[in-house]
Amino acid sequence: MMHISSRITIPLLALLSFWSMRGPMSIADDLNDIPVAAPIDTDSAGRAGDIATHSVVRLICMAQNSFGTGFLHKSGNIITADHVVRGCAAPEMILPDGTRTPVTTIATDQDHDLALVKPSISISAASLPLATGNDFKVGTQVSTWGYPGGYFGLSPMLSVGYLAGIDALKTASGKIIRQWVVNAAFNGGNSGGPLVHVETGAVFGVVSSKLAPISKQTADILQALENQKSGFTYNATTADGKTVTYTEGQLIGMVLNELRRQVQLVIGKAVLLEDIKDFLKANKIEP
Repeated sequence: MMHISSRITIPLLALLSFWSMRGPMSIADDLNDIPVAAPIDTDSAGRAGDIATHSVVRLICMAQNSFGTGFLHKSGNIITADHVVRGCAAPEMILPDGTRTPVTTIATDQDHDLALVKPSISISAASLPLATGNDFKVGTQVSTWGYPGGYFGLSPMLSVGYLAGIDALKTASGKIIRQWVVNAAFNGGNSGGPLVHVETGAVFGVVSSKLAPISKQTADILQALENQKSGFTYNATTADGKTVTYTEGQLIGMVLNELRRQVQLVIGKAVLLEDIKDFLKANKIEP
């Protein structure tokens, strides 16, 4: 498993210039009952499509040269994944109409990979509702909207799939949490996006990670490469104008990790609805 906020592979300032030239554009606990195939009354965009295209935003961190996705909650705040904004002193968002503005991180939950950020301006769009029930089953058709790496459009991109199972994982703090396993194309940059029930248009998860299997030996080799301090060096300029020096081994490790992030296994993971609601309540926000 790997988190899927994305390291930008072209200079962020160039990307922002590209956008400005284009201008605005218009758990369930019991999963024993596996549903049989049933007709879908809506198209693949689902009932949330019209709302999502205006309320799902791109989140960027200039200093870290990275980006992810977030979506508008009825409180006026943006829900996203913790790792999208973790360690970022000055995160920003770009709305689907091209507006770019700072956001402030007001709450985080690293165990469940959730964060809440407050926009510096109010967003004049309908918010995506959280689901009221929690009876989703394996086989449920779902969608997400977001900004995967390599996609430079202002409007969020649609990805459609279905619930494939529930996984349990141990966090760095030792806590055991569960997450939805989703058969859909979750890629770098989709982190923080809404997991939406196609039929109702309600959110019942937050995109967190993609499945990218790797052996421990290979992981150790990649880590050793990225820690390499000798060999020829390369000076790169980050999106915020700073100069960073990389060694030969570090460059190789960065390229290999980037290729690994682009592997299309079409399996991802998402935070559970109950954990989203508990997170909001813990920060005195009505779900």
